Amino acid sequence: MTLPPLDQIVLDSPVARVGAFRCQVTDPRFRDSGPIERHLVAFPRTPVVIRQSGSAPIVADTRVATIYNRGREYERIPLAADGDRCDWFAVSPEMALAIAEEHDPGTTGEPETAFRYEYAVTDGTLYLEQRRLFHRLQQGALEALEAEEAILRLVGRVLDRARGEPSWFTGLSARGARARRELVDAARTLLAGEFTQSTDLTSLARKLDTSPYHLCRVFREGTGVTLHTYRLDLRLRLAIERLADPRVDLSRIAHDLGFSSHSHFTARLRRWFGSTPSGLRATLQ
Repeated sequence: MTLPPLDQIVLDSPVARVGAFRCQVTDPRFRDSGPIERHLVAFPRTPVVIRQSGSAPIVADTRVATIYNRGREYERIPLAADGDRCDWFAVSPEMALAIAEEHDPGTTGEPETAFRYEYAVTDGTLYLEQRRLFHRLQQGALEALEAEEAILRLVGRVLDRARGEPSWFTGLSARGARARRELVDAARTLLAGEFTQSTDLTSLARKLDTSPYHLCRVFREGTGVTLHTYRLDLRLRLAIERLADPRVDLSRIAHDLGFSSHSHFTARLRRWFGSTPSGLRATLQ
């Protein structure tokens, strides 16, 4: 039996390649789909746990961009019913090294290991930039020169974010830091699976077998944001996905994502992404 390809390629050039990866949980390749074929950054559209060979697992949700060197082996653990869905932007080994040398002074200087980091936390501006770029590439709306420049710039911005991440829980013992990191990851896993649902702090802490105060303090120290802000960010990034479909009513999106009203949704989206729902929808067509 021949299995369907997992990637849909939307651009392929000597400098860069861009595609959409889609793998259902029931696919026999879900856990291990083989080593990475190119140096790339991937933007998850569904939450999934990624464990690169020899490294600790990370929760890859829409707030994260994962980073890979060519040939790197990895495995995934499902968090969402519809499996692993992400869009990726790959560059040639020569371009990967050139980007790394510009954005990461600690790079190895070797093309095959150009990228030292495995993920970066993306802000709303970077997330929206990659969504708009992918849509334009998918529609064939960019000439080769403009497309390649935009992809190289995007990969460089991801490396900037990776380099800028602070070390978690400095000053603690290795055991203490690990325990807090595990608590943060467990909270992120819960939020990634339930972020459209209403919950309260006590219920969330009970599921994680910790106190509400400890959870609040550790989560903010580990992520830089509150639990509420983290969940709101996940909701608004999913809104970008929904806005790309012109058939979906804006009020329906607001309701499905747990906003009290269309005006509440509009105000939050404007604050996060600098535009109204209808304005963002127009840029994603």
